[in-house]
Parts: sequence; structure tokens; C-alpha cells
Amino acid sequence: MRYAYLIRNVTAILSVILAIRCAHAEDTAVYFEDSVRPIFKAMCFQCHGEEDEHHGGLDVRLVRLMQQGGDSGESIVPGNASQSRLWQRIEADEMPEGSKKLSAKQKQVVRYWIEQGAKTKRPEPDNVGDVRYTPEELAFWSFQPIAKPSIPSPSVPSSANPIDAFVLDKLQNVGLGLSPLAARATLLRRLKLDLHGLPPSPSEVDDFLADDTPNAYEKVVDRLLDSPQFGVRWARHWLDVAGYSETDGNQNKDQERKHAWRYRDYVIQSINSDKPYDQFLIEQLAGDELIEGRPDPENNRHVELLSATGLLRMAPDVTATENTLMDRNQAVADVIKVVSSSVLGLSVGCAQCHDHRYDPISIDDYYRFRAIFDPAFPLEHWQQPEQRLVDLTTAVDNAKGEEIESQAKTMEADLKTRKQEVGKKIFDIKLAEVPEAIRETVREAIETPEDKRTEVQKQIVHDHPMVRTVQAIIDQLVEFDKVFESKNYRKFQQDEKDIAKFRETKPMRRMIMCVCDRVEHVPESVVFMRGDPMQRKKSVKPGELYVLSRQRNLNDLPLTPTENPKTVGRRLAYARQITDGTHPLVARVVINRMWQHHFGRGLVATPNDFGAFGGRPSHAELLNWLSADLIDNAWSMKRIHKMMVMSRTYRQRSTRSDQTNTADPDNQLFSRANLQRMDAETIRDSMLFVTGNLNIEIGGPSVPVAEDGEGRATIGRRLLNDGLYAGIEDAGAQKFRRSIFLQSKRTLPLSMLEAFDMPVMNPNCDARRCSTVAPQSLLFLNDQSIVEFSDKLCERVWEESPNADARIDSLFKRLFAVDPTPSEHEHCRVYLASQRATFAADPNPEWQKHVAKWDHAPDMRAFASLCQTLMASNRFLYID
Repeated sequence: MRYAYLIRNVTAILSVILAIRCAHAEDTAVYFEDSVRPIFKAMCFQCHGEEDEHHGGLDVRLVRLMQQGGDSGESIVPGNASQSRLWQRIEADEMPEGSKKLSAKQKQVVRYWIEQGAKTKRPEPDNVGDVRYTPEELAFWSFQPIAKPSIPSPSVPSSANPIDAFVLDKLQNVGLGLSPLAARATLLRRLKLDLHGLPPSPSEVDDFLADDTPNAYEKVVDRLLDSPQFGVRWARHWLDVAGYSETDGNQNKDQERKHAWRYRDYVIQSINSDKPYDQFLIEQLAGDELIEGRPDPENNRHVELLSATGLLRMAPDVTATENTLMDRNQAVADVIKVVSSSVLGLSVGCAQCHDHRYDPISIDDYYRFRAIFDPAFPLEHWQQPEQRLVDLTTAVDNAKGEEIESQAKTMEADLKTRKQEVGKKIFDIKLAEVPEAIRETVREAIETPEDKRTEVQKQIVHDHPMVRTVQAIIDQLVEFDKVFESKNYRKFQQDEKDIAKFRETKPMRRMIMCVCDRVEHVPESVVFMRGDPMQRKKSVKPGELYVLSRQRNLNDLPLTPTENPKTVGRRLAYARQITDGTHPLVARVVINRMWQHHFGRGLVATPNDFGAFGGRPSHAELLNWLSADLIDNAWSMKRIHKMMVMSRTYRQRSTRSDQTNTADPDNQLFSRANLQRMDAETIRDSMLFVTGNLNIEIGGPSVPVAEDGEGRATIGRRLLNDGLYAGIEDAGAQKFRRSIFLQSKRTLPLSMLEAFDMPVMNPNCDARRCSTVAPQSLLFLNDQSIVEFSDKLCERVWEESPNADARIDSLFKRLFAVDPTPSEHEHCRVYLASQRATFAADPNPEWQKHVAKWDHAPDMRAFASLCQTLMASNRFLYID
């Protein structure tokens, strides 16, 4: 299985890391719990501990069990590695079995441990099950309750913002302070791209630079946070971890999810309204369980709550085309991965087949957690994607739709009559060509159903191929149009298109892709042996992971419907548990993601993995303080956003210095701002913005994306003519909408976005990768959309600016939010002169005709080239 493959590779890497952290010399004390057990857990427990039948009868989970040994006798002799059967097998690479072996460092650790007497840190329990989790594992930092620390008092305070106090306290410990403030124009560009995913307009730059009031920056922050474009930008970050996609995810059979966009719009609206994060999670995990009785199409709150549960439908699900038990099980496993990684920041899926190799999460834990969602995903009573849609179309829209459909059917009936008349006319003409003596015999043979014709009639039909039934003539009208030199087929084809367009005027049906419990088919929740749904072991009850619940007083989750007979209520009860303010991870994870997007790197560098294999917090106390502050202030996200971007830490320059390079080379202490490359959507949206073509309409169905004749993904619908590719239908003004509103297909990402690392949701994305590869430069050189953007920008600046110098000024202000320096001005003038000469000498006859009519044509073409060059520059593509 896929998870088993991943686990084998991950655990090998982990075991090396664990070994390196262990003893490095013979005189260093080596204990089983600290140094050896993590290696055995990663490499040996599956065969020698976790299964009911231990290989060779040996259990390596306790030292006394290894001394007791297996079928071949004792496996270790404390103080004598060479006489220890376990060490002999490890040294000879006979154990563990398979291709994955212990590294030289790991072997060294095991040998030292045995020779030092196979020490343990504490007496071992009688029951081996009591050490499924060690105190060391349970004491890991991220599993501890959130405690709000005191705000430090750095020796040289930089602001009243608590963030700066925590950051500066760390910096001063290494002899550093915060870097100087970024230039105001640079800061405005950073802020606008951060909060809106768009650059500032020249007027915004001018207004900000002209405002010398003390709160000028804060006013901009408030304005940007209050804008609907804030929700558009920050929804994209959540949609990444939610795995948002508008297709099911099966290669070559990637079915569209036509109604997935409602979940995207829910996220945008929630962020814009500053919906408290606890409510945001509750609605996504259990919005359907907040509705009493049946959903009411006239109740917009019901629509919102059901749309919210789209989170649980975002994972890949191929069961529309391949509906085996294994496919269903994989679909549920991906849902669990999306929920656990996005909300808890843990790789819970690693425990699907066996105990987690490095976190204290057992296979029982995994299936208890999965049991929370079992009533909505019963494997034996599975609903395919189309069967899960809920129709919440209003009565008014239903009536309008029925009226339009009635008219469309009348139009279809009229079309059918006209087709019959044409077909009958052609039939009569072709029949008249048959000798009169056999005409009626031929008619009778033709009109007799094919399966009832006699042998004689079959021969008659064969002998008169142009005499066909009226329906056959209608079906093959293209052929008869050629014979009679008529245009009936094309006319009827246009009529059919007109009827289809008329049908499109019907109000859109409000179909919701949501989750609802199947209370009539609540399955028994069980552990699957090695993750195989065909091998069911013991039953489990739904509940939180042990390591996250052991220090909290939680009630049992319901097994059957309680308050609401339409739902079991497990998801709602669980959602309330994780948002009650006592959960150790939920607030930390979301705070870390917010920090990651504002500052370029999280306080924990692995945003979806807060476990032992993930990164350690660079500022643990700051993370705890912000997490507690989020909870204490009603889970308001915008409040935290403002605190972060108002901080002195956020407003630093990105410039390196010798001092920061020495004391903080990787900027883990945030001694400066991080230079960041725009993500794919921001690049496209920014180019649309500077050209003046950006359509900032929010919400509604996605703009279609289709494959063109060259295999590239482009905006628009694929047109077919008689079943053959006939081009891409222009999407009009819709093609200029923000990238979040473009159809997001797993197997057909828009080519331009794909080039700049737009992720494939499989099942979700923890953090965007940032590559620098040749195809990106080639795209800026050759892609037709880039050429169009450059021409549009050129036209806009040309019309608004009176001369070449003013145009250069305007171009820099639009792209970089600053005026060009004298040196940059001169470089641009030289470039334009060179390009003008080149274009003026272009011998193309059509071009020369154009130049003859307008002598500024080479100048404008040269300026378009400059626009394209500067848009392709790092200065535009990176956020300083």
C-alpha cells in the first residue's frame, strides 16, 4: 500500500537521525529508552512486537523480553555484544529482514548499549502494553498544554508589540538587534502583496508616501484587512492545506467536481467576515450536524453550513470510476490525512498500517480517530461523489427553471417536427428514384424494423442503400446535405445550440458537495490489519488521539444519534473538543501557518508536522503566547494578522549584514525580513493588475480550464465540431479573473501556474515549493499570455504618459512601487533606443506597412519589449 511504502522510506531516514542524536563514544552512557528503542521502533517493532505472532518468538519492546529471548534462546547478553544473538544478526545484516538495514552509526549505538550492560532508565513494567508510549515520547513539546508565558523585557525595547519583545529577546542573546525599517514604498508593496496578493497601484504609493501622520501605516493595514480581496488572498492559503480541487483525481478519468467552488466561496466569505477560527473549524468538520432537521433551501445559513463541510470532500476520490473496497478505503484515508495535517499538524496517516514509527500514535489511535468520521464514510454502504450532492435550490429558482425547461421542450418538439419533415421529404425523393413496380415493396422493407426483416427484405435494403428510414436520414443529414447541396444539418445544429443556450438561462441549481452521516448505516469501527479493510481486527470507539487527550477531561464521543436524529453527532462533539481551548495543537498549528505566510518561514519549519520528525520551534515561547492570545481573544484571526504585520519584526529590511550572516545566517531568529518569490497565482494576478485588466469579481462558478490543440492547459472551454477539436471558446472578461477563481484540476493545471510551482493536491499541500528553472524564463519569453500582458501594459502606460521618460517612471511605479534611479533611467533609454532600431529594420512587409502609417510603431513595440523584460525580472517576481 502507498502508506507502507512511504513509511519504509521515512523511517529509514528517521532512524539515522535518531542514531546521530544518540551516544557518540563508548564512555557515553547509552540507555534503551533514549537511544535504542527509537531505532528498534522504526526498524524492528513491526515484526518483533506489534503483531500477534512475533517473528522467531522474539519481542524487542522490553529489555527483559530480549534477555528472555525467542525460539532460539536469549537474544542479548548484557555486557557482551559478541555473545548476543541479536547483535550477531544485526552486525551480519540478517536483521531486520528486507532491504532496509541499520546504518553503521545505528549499529554502533546498539553495540555500545549492550556492552554497557543494556541499561534502562527506569524499571520495566510487567505488562509490555504499558510501554506503548514512553515518558520521553509523551513529553514532546507539542503535546504539552499551551501555557501563556510572560512577555520578555529586552534590554533595548523596539516597540510595544509583544512579538517584537519575544524576537528581540532571542536576538540579543546572540548579540543582534532588529534590522532597520524597510523603505516605505518597499514596505507598502510587501504589505499589499502579503494581504491581497496584488501590488500597490501608483496612487496607493503616492498617497502612502504623502501621509506623514504617525498612524499612516496602521491605516493602510486596516484598509487592506477590511477589503474583500483580503479573503481572496488568504483563502488560497487555507485551500492549500484543505487540498482544494475541482476534480476527483484519477489519471485519464479525472472527473470534474462541478460544485466544489461553493466550498472555496465559503472559505473566502469566512475569512473576510473574521469568522472566529473555532467556529470556522466546527462548521467545516460538522456543519451538517449544526442543522436541526432537514436542510431548508430557503435558509442561507443551512447552505453555508453544508458548503463548509466541503473540507471533508476535497481529498482525491476515484470511486466515481473505480469503486472497489480498496478505492473507498483510500478515499477515506486521504480525508483523514487532510483533516489531521491541516487541523492538528500531525502525520496521523503513518499509523494506518502499524504504530507510528516516531510519534506516540498507535494503530488503535488511528482507527479511533477515523471512527469519528465513519458514519459519514461507511465503506459497505458507500456513496459515489455524484450521490452525495444535496439540492438546496430555492422554490423561486425551481419555478423559473421549470418554466424555461418547458419552453425549451416546446422548441425541441418544433425542431423535431422540422427534422421529420426534411427527413420525409428526402425519403420520398429517394424512394421515387426506385422503379415504380417495386416501390411499395422497397418502402415496406425499409420501414420494417431491422431485427424483423426477412432475408428477401434484407437483400432489398442492401440493393437500395440511398433509401433509408426517415430517422436514419435525419441521423445522417450531413451526407444527404452534400447530395442535395443543402444546409439543413448546419441549420438544425445551430437550432440545437440555441436551445442549449436558452436552457443555460435557467437559474443555476444550488447543488452542495457536502458531508452527511448515513445514520441508517453506521458501521462498526474496527482496526484494519496492516491497513487492509479486508482484514478486520478488534473494534474501537471513536475518540481523540491518546497523546492529545491524556491531560484533558473529555467526554466519550457518541456511538449513535443523540440530540439530532439525522446525524450521529460524533464530528460535532469532536470539533467542540478540539476548539475548547485546551487542545495542545490546534491553536499552535494555525498560528504557525499565519506566521509562515507573513514572514516567509514558520516558527516551526514543518507546518503540517509538529511531531518528532518535524522541526523544532525557533521561538517556542512566542508560539505559545500567540496561540494563547488567539484563544483568549475569541479566536479572532484578523486581530493576529494585524499584530503580526504591525510588528517591528515584520517591517524590517531584508538586507543581509556581516553581523547577521555570522550570528543568524539562515534567519531563524528573524534578524531581517525574508526575501520571498511570489507564488504562481500572485504572479498572474499581479500582471493582470498592472495591465489594468484584472477582474476583481468575487465568487461563483470557476472559469473553465481546458486542453488546447497543443496539449497546453488554457482558459476557456474546449470546442468540438462533429466530435473533433475545434479550438477554445474565449471566456471573455472571465479570463481576467483572479487565479483562485480558475478551475483547479488535479491532472490539468493551468500551464502558466504550473510553471511557477502551483501544487498538485495529492491529497493536500503543507507549504508551496519554490523552484527556479529554465521553463519559467522561457515562459516569460514565449508564452502568448505573457506577450498579451506586456502589450496591454504598454498600451496603458503609453496612453497615460506623454513621453518616454514619463513612461519609464510610470512603468517602474506600477511594477516596483518606486521611481527609477537616474542610472536605471539611462539603462532603459539605451535599451529602448536599441530595440527601436531593431524593430524599425524589421523587413516584414506587413510590419513595414504599419510603420509607414504610424512612425511611432517601433517605439511602442520597443516599449512593449521593455514591459515584458521588467515583468520577467526578479525585482518584479520577488517580494522584498
